[in-house]
Amino acid sequence: MRIAGIQKTTLLDFPGRVACVVFTQGCRYDCYYCHNRTMVPGTNLGFCIQNSFSVPGTDLFSFLTSRVGLLQGVVVSGGEPTEHEDLPELVDGIKRLGFEVKLDTNGSSPMMVDELLSHHLVDYVALDVKAPWNRYREICGVRADPDTVEQTLHLLQRLDIGWEVRTTVCPTLDEYDMRKISRQIGQVPTWRWNPYRIPPLYKKSDADRVMATCASAETLRKWSIKLQVVHRKIVVG
Repeated sequence: MRIAGIQKTTLLDFPGRVACVVFTQGCRYDCYYCHNRTMVPGTNLGFCIQNSFSVPGTDLFSFLTSRVGLLQGVVVSGGEPTEHEDLPELVDGIKRLGFEVKLDTNGSSPMMVDELLSHHLVDYVALDVKAPWNRYREICGVRADPDTVEQTLHLLQRLDIGWEVRTTVCPTLDEYDMRKISRQIGQVPTWRWNPYRIPPLYKKSDADRVMATCASAETLRKWSIKLQVVHRKIVVG
Protein backbone atom coordinates (compact mmCIF):
# COMPACT_ATOMS: atom_id res chain seq x y z
CA MET A 1 0.00 0.00 0.00
CA ARG A 2 1.19 3.48 -0.81
CA ILE A 3 0.72 6.11 1.89
CA ALA A 4 0.22 9.49 0.23
CA GLY A 5 0.60 11.55 3.38
CA ILE A 6 -0.34 12.22 6.99
CA GLN A 7 -2.26 15.01 8.67
CA LYS A 8 -0.58 14.98 12.04
CA THR A 9 -3.45 16.20 14.21
CA THR A 10 -7.20 16.66 13.83
CA LEU A 11 -9.96 17.41 16.32
CA LEU A 12 -12.72 17.21 13.70
CA ASP A 13 -12.36 14.01 11.68
CA PHE A 14 -12.85 11.35 14.38
CA PRO A 15 -15.81 12.16 16.66
CA GLY A 16 -14.71 12.43 20.29
CA ARG A 17 -11.05 11.65 19.63
CA VAL A 18 -7.83 13.52 19.05
CA ALA A 19 -6.53 11.83 15.94
CA CYS A 20 -4.33 11.97 12.89
CA VAL A 21 -5.37 11.24 9.30
CA VAL A 22 -3.53 8.75 7.07
CA PHE A 23 -4.17 9.23 3.35
CA THR A 24 -3.81 6.26 1.01
CA GLN A 25 -3.05 6.62 -2.69
CA GLY A 26 -5.53 5.70 -5.41
CA CYS A 27 -9.28 5.81 -6.08
CA ARG A 28 -11.45 4.44 -8.89
CA TYR A 29 -13.91 7.34 -8.55
CA ASP A 30 -13.55 10.58 -10.50
CA CYS A 31 -15.68 13.03 -8.51
CA TYR A 32 -15.47 16.40 -10.20
CA TYR A 33 -15.18 18.24 -6.86
CA CYS A 34 -12.55 15.92 -5.32
CA HIS A 35 -10.26 17.69 -2.85
CA ASN A 36 -7.66 14.92 -2.86
CA ARG A 37 -7.21 14.63 -6.62
CA THR A 38 -3.45 14.26 -6.37
CA MET A 39 -4.22 10.86 -4.80
CA VAL A 40 -6.12 9.75 -7.92
CA PRO A 41 -4.07 8.23 -10.80
CA GLY A 42 -3.47 10.41 -13.84
CA THR A 43 -3.40 13.84 -12.25
CA ASN A 44 -0.69 15.13 -14.58
CA LEU A 45 -2.89 15.88 -17.60
CA GLY A 46 -5.58 18.46 -18.26
CA PHE A 47 -5.98 19.94 -14.79
CA CYS A 48 -6.36 23.44 -13.36
CA ILE A 49 -4.72 24.26 -10.03
CA GLN A 50 -6.74 26.72 -7.93
CA ASN A 51 -4.35 26.70 -4.97
CA SER A 52 -1.21 24.81 -4.04
CA PHE A 53 -1.86 21.38 -2.53
CA SER A 54 0.48 19.09 -0.67
CA VAL A 55 0.28 16.52 2.08
CA PRO A 56 3.43 15.91 4.09
CA GLY A 57 4.60 12.32 4.06
CA THR A 58 6.69 10.42 6.56
CA ASP A 59 7.22 6.85 7.73
CA LEU A 60 3.81 5.93 9.09
CA PHE A 61 4.62 3.57 11.93
CA SER A 62 7.60 5.60 13.14
CA PHE A 63 5.27 8.58 13.31
CA LEU A 64 2.49 6.65 15.06
CA THR A 65 4.87 5.16 17.60
CA SER A 66 5.99 8.68 18.49
CA ARG A 67 2.33 9.66 19.07
CA VAL A 68 1.37 6.84 21.43
CA GLY A 69 -0.21 8.49 24.48
CA LEU A 70 -0.75 11.75 22.59
CA LEU A 71 -3.32 10.67 20.02
CA GLN A 72 -6.39 8.53 20.61
CA GLY A 73 -7.29 7.59 17.08
CA VAL A 74 -6.19 7.24 13.48
CA VAL A 75 -8.41 8.07 10.52
CA VAL A 76 -7.63 6.00 7.43
CA SER A 77 -8.76 8.02 4.43
CA GLY A 78 -7.71 8.59 0.86
CA GLY A 79 -8.02 8.23 -2.03
CA GLU A 80 -10.02 5.12 -1.24
CA PRO A 81 -8.45 2.84 1.40
CA THR A 82 -10.66 -0.19 0.71
CA GLU A 83 -9.19 -0.65 -2.77
CA HIS A 84 -5.98 -1.96 -1.16
CA GLU A 85 -5.80 -5.69 -0.41
CA ASP A 86 -3.33 -5.12 2.43
CA LEU A 87 -5.60 -2.66 4.26
CA PRO A 88 -6.42 -5.18 7.04
CA GLU A 89 -2.70 -5.65 7.69
CA LEU A 90 -2.16 -1.91 7.88
CA VAL A 91 -5.12 -1.36 10.23
CA ASP A 92 -4.12 -4.31 12.41
CA GLY A 93 -0.69 -2.73 12.88
CA ILE A 94 -2.32 0.56 13.89
CA LYS A 95 -4.63 -1.21 16.35
CA ARG A 96 -1.69 -3.05 17.94
CA LEU A 97 -0.22 0.32 18.89
CA GLY A 98 -3.37 0.99 20.91
CA PHE A 99 -5.15 3.44 18.61
CA GLU A 100 -8.81 3.38 17.69
CA VAL A 101 -9.38 3.43 13.93
CA LYS A 102 -11.91 5.33 11.82
CA LEU A 103 -12.38 4.38 8.18
CA ASP A 104 -13.41 6.95 5.56
CA THR A 105 -14.84 5.14 2.54
CA ASN A 106 -16.83 5.78 -0.61
CA GLY A 107 -18.45 2.36 -0.18
CA SER A 108 -17.02 0.91 -3.39
CA SER A 109 -15.66 -2.26 -1.71
CA PRO A 110 -18.30 -3.70 0.65
CA MET A 111 -16.42 -7.01 0.94
CA MET A 112 -13.37 -5.23 2.34
CA VAL A 113 -15.50 -3.25 4.79
CA ASP A 114 -17.12 -6.52 5.87
CA GLU A 115 -13.71 -8.11 6.44
CA LEU A 116 -12.52 -5.18 8.56
CA LEU A 117 -15.69 -5.19 10.67
CA SER A 118 -15.73 -8.98 11.05
CA HIS A 119 -12.24 -8.86 12.55
CA HIS A 120 -13.04 -5.82 14.74
CA LEU A 121 -10.36 -3.74 13.05
CA VAL A 122 -12.31 -0.48 12.83
CA ASP A 123 -14.18 1.45 15.51
CA TYR A 124 -16.01 4.01 13.39
CA VAL A 125 -16.95 4.30 9.71
CA ALA A 126 -17.82 7.38 7.66
CA LEU A 127 -19.60 6.34 4.45
CA ASP A 128 -19.83 8.84 1.60
CA VAL A 129 -23.18 8.82 -0.17
CA LYS A 130 -22.43 11.34 -2.86
CA ALA A 131 -25.66 11.55 -4.86
CA PRO A 132 -28.99 9.92 -5.60
CA TRP A 133 -28.27 6.47 -7.00
CA ASN A 134 -29.44 7.47 -10.50
CA ARG A 135 -26.92 10.35 -10.63
CA TYR A 136 -23.90 8.54 -9.24
CA ARG A 137 -21.89 8.13 -12.43
CA GLU A 138 -22.70 11.68 -13.51
CA ILE A 139 -21.10 13.07 -10.35
CA CYS A 140 -18.53 10.38 -9.45
CA GLY A 141 -17.37 9.14 -12.85
CA VAL A 142 -18.09 6.13 -15.03
CA ARG A 143 -16.41 3.64 -12.67
CA ALA A 144 -18.65 4.54 -9.75
CA ASP A 145 -21.17 1.82 -8.88
CA PRO A 146 -24.05 2.88 -6.61
CA ASP A 147 -24.96 -0.76 -5.96
CA THR A 148 -21.75 -1.29 -3.98
CA VAL A 149 -22.44 1.84 -1.92
CA GLU A 150 -25.91 0.57 -1.11
CA GLN A 151 -24.44 -2.80 -0.08
CA THR A 152 -21.98 -1.07 2.25
CA LEU A 153 -24.82 1.01 3.70
CA HIS A 154 -26.91 -2.10 4.43
CA LEU A 155 -23.88 -3.76 6.00
CA LEU A 156 -23.41 -0.88 8.42
CA GLN A 157 -27.11 -0.77 9.25
CA ARG A 158 -26.94 -4.36 10.50
CA LEU A 159 -23.99 -3.89 12.84
CA ASP A 160 -23.50 -2.32 16.27
CA ILE A 161 -20.70 0.10 15.44
CA GLY A 162 -20.29 3.87 15.36
CA TRP A 163 -20.86 5.18 11.85
CA GLU A 164 -22.26 8.04 9.81
CA VAL A 165 -23.20 8.99 6.27
CA ARG A 166 -21.57 12.02 4.64
CA THR A 167 -22.73 14.01 1.62
CA THR A 168 -20.90 16.93 0.08
CA VAL A 169 -23.61 19.30 -1.14
CA CYS A 170 -21.91 20.19 -4.40
CA PRO A 171 -23.33 22.71 -6.90
CA THR A 172 -25.22 20.13 -8.96
CA LEU A 173 -27.21 18.83 -5.95
CA ASP A 174 -30.45 20.60 -5.04
CA GLU A 175 -33.13 20.13 -2.39
CA TYR A 176 -34.89 17.49 -4.47
CA ASP A 177 -31.66 15.48 -4.69
CA MET A 178 -31.14 15.69 -0.94
CA ARG A 179 -34.67 14.38 -0.42
CA LYS A 180 -33.91 11.47 -2.74
CA ILE A 181 -30.73 10.69 -0.81
CA SER A 182 -32.75 10.88 2.41
CA ARG A 183 -35.13 8.22 1.12
CA GLN A 184 -32.38 5.93 -0.11
CA ILE A 185 -30.34 5.95 3.11
CA GLY A 186 -33.25 5.77 5.56
CA GLN A 187 -32.48 6.11 9.27
CA VAL A 188 -28.79 6.59 10.00
CA PRO A 189 -27.04 7.60 13.26
CA THR A 190 -25.72 10.84 11.73
CA TRP A 191 -26.06 12.34 8.28
CA ARG A 192 -23.28 14.89 7.84
CA TRP A 193 -23.70 17.53 5.13
CA ASN A 194 -20.35 18.90 4.06
CA PRO A 195 -20.60 22.40 2.52
CA TYR A 196 -19.01 22.68 -0.90
CA ARG A 197 -15.56 24.19 -1.32
CA ILE A 198 -13.87 24.77 -4.67
CA PRO A 199 -11.20 22.07 -4.99
CA PRO A 200 -7.56 23.12 -5.37
CA LEU A 201 -7.12 20.84 -8.40
CA TYR A 202 -9.74 19.99 -11.01
CA LYS A 203 -10.22 19.03 -14.64
CA LYS A 204 -10.59 21.81 -17.16
CA SER A 205 -13.60 19.98 -18.54
CA ASP A 206 -15.27 20.25 -15.11
CA ALA A 207 -14.65 23.97 -14.67
CA ASP A 208 -18.27 25.00 -15.22
CA ARG A 209 -19.52 22.58 -12.56
CA VAL A 210 -16.69 23.38 -10.17
CA MET A 211 -17.38 27.10 -10.35
CA ALA A 212 -21.17 26.88 -10.37
CA THR A 213 -23.20 28.47 -7.58
CA CYS A 214 -23.92 26.12 -4.69
CA ALA A 215 -26.45 26.23 -1.87
CA SER A 216 -25.56 28.62 0.93
CA ALA A 217 -25.11 27.53 4.54
CA GLU A 218 -28.46 29.14 5.38
CA THR A 219 -30.17 27.26 2.56
CA LEU A 220 -28.66 23.98 3.77
CA ARG A 221 -29.98 24.63 7.27
CA LYS A 222 -33.48 25.21 5.87
CA TRP A 223 -33.33 21.98 3.88
CA SER A 224 -32.07 20.05 6.90
CA ILE A 225 -34.91 21.30 9.12
CA LYS A 226 -37.43 19.90 6.65
CA LEU A 227 -35.73 16.50 6.73
CA GLN A 228 -35.27 16.30 10.51
CA VAL A 229 -38.61 14.46 10.64
CA VAL A 230 -36.90 11.52 8.92
CA HIS A 231 -33.37 11.92 10.25
CA ARG A 232 -32.89 12.54 13.93
CA LYS A 233 -29.43 13.99 13.47
CA ILE A 234 -28.37 16.01 10.45
CA VAL A 235 -25.12 17.93 10.91
CA VAL A 236 -24.47 20.79 8.50
CA GLY A 237 -20.83 21.73 8.24
